[in-house]
Formats: sequence, structure tokens, C-alpha cells
Amino acid sequence: MVYQENYEKEKRKGNQKEIESGILKVISDITDETDWPEEADAEVMQSIITQLARSAAHLRDTNTRVIEKTLNNKKHHTIEP
Repeated sequence: MVYQENYEKEKRKGNQKEIESGILKVISDITDETDWPEEADAEVMQSIITQLARSAAHLRDTNTRVIEKTLNNKKHHTIEP
């Protein structure tokens, strides 16, 4: 049962990292204003970029908390000689 829980946590962490990487790639792809369609509204595009950056930061923060929690749990369950 513990193995299954750890597997699920690691899988979720990997999925979040993949999503974060995808978001950051999209940001890098749309940051250059010269690549925007002519009808694109600069304010709207900047708003989209900001929201994407916030989403990536939230995922990174979530991943960090999951990693820290996992490490803390491992410390508490480790038997020292």
C-alpha cells in the first residue's frame, strides 16, 4: 500500500514537472511580439503570459512542497543504527 502511494506521488510530481515545462515553453514561444498575429491585442497577450507564468510558479511551489513533505516523511521513518 505504501509503495502504491509513493508511486502515485512520484507520478503526480512527474506530471506536474511535465506540465510546468510545457507552460514555460509556451511562454517562451509567445513572448516575442513580432510573432503575434496582427490582430492580437498586446494587453491581452501580456495577460495570458502573466497567467501562464503564475500557473508555472504555482506548479513549481506545489512540487517543492510535495518534495519537502516526502523528504520529511522519509526522515521520520528512517531507523538510524
